[in-house]
Amino acid sequence: MTSLTVTKLLHVNQLVDDFDGARAFYADVFGAREYWTGYDEAENRDASLFVIGDTCIELFAPRDRTSLLGASLARFGNSWHSFEWQVPDLEQARAALVERGVRIPTYRPGSFLMTHPGDCHGMLIELCPLEMTGDPRIEPGWSATAWRDEHPAGIAGLRAMSFAVRDVDTAEAWLSGLVGTAARGRERRPGLDAVVGTVPVAGTDVELVQPLSADGPVAAHLSRYGQRLRSIEFTVVDVKPTAAHLRSCGLRAVEGSRPGAIALAEEDNWGVRWEFAS
Repeated sequence: MTSLTVTKLLHVNQLVDDFDGARAFYADVFGAREYWTGYDEAENRDASLFVIGDTCIELFAPRDRTSLLGASLARFGNSWHSFEWQVPDLEQARAALVERGVRIPTYRPGSFLMTHPGDCHGMLIELCPLEMTGDPRIEPGWSATAWRDEHPAGIAGLRAMSFAVRDVDTAEAWLSGLVGTAARGRERRPGLDAVVGTVPVAGTDVELVQPLSADGPVAAHLSRYGQRLRSIEFTVVDVKPTAAHLRSCGLRAVEGSRPGAIALAEEDNWGVRWEFAS
């Protein structure tokens, strides 16, 4: 089968119910640099694109519950939604998905497409051949080192996106075949009561996390959200000052998914889990 050629992760998408509140939060706590904001009349939602270090986050804020985004917000609350990879040829990428029987409910030729998560082990994947207009990361002389060297969070870059899955074997084989990248060895994480398979994609690890029992946090996530993005993990210079910075902002730094990692409690972070590890 044909594989996707993924050149980079463009952004990770969050659903929020308070557009201005979330924008202000990420600017205040993480020094987010917003480079675009706008309203989509067809979807009746506001959106914001901002960077923190080398990572772009897009916030979606539906204004009502009639759209697909609005229905998702009504069902799950503030939560993860999707992520976008850049590909050099959208038609070739679409053909690779169709070859695998993946449904494509949204397709705008030459612009982007979105997959059905039910065909992708819970991954709602957006593919785009374009650069994002205004993205500072493509400007000449761009550097993300200020977030590492000057900001108290000490963020050096995005290490991983982690997805809760029901069957790590089939999810890993599917993703590895789709992107043409060999999976790494398995890892057991007792704190999560889970086993993890990892497929590196364009500089970011995609972790596929299967619970080992019905009692752990990954099992709880599957029960609440189904197969879906569970967390992202940033590499930081040192987790101790990162934790101190979070606490100084009135936020809770809790135990992370890997030994030595910490996480910003979802309840303090617009419903989504951000983790940090040295």
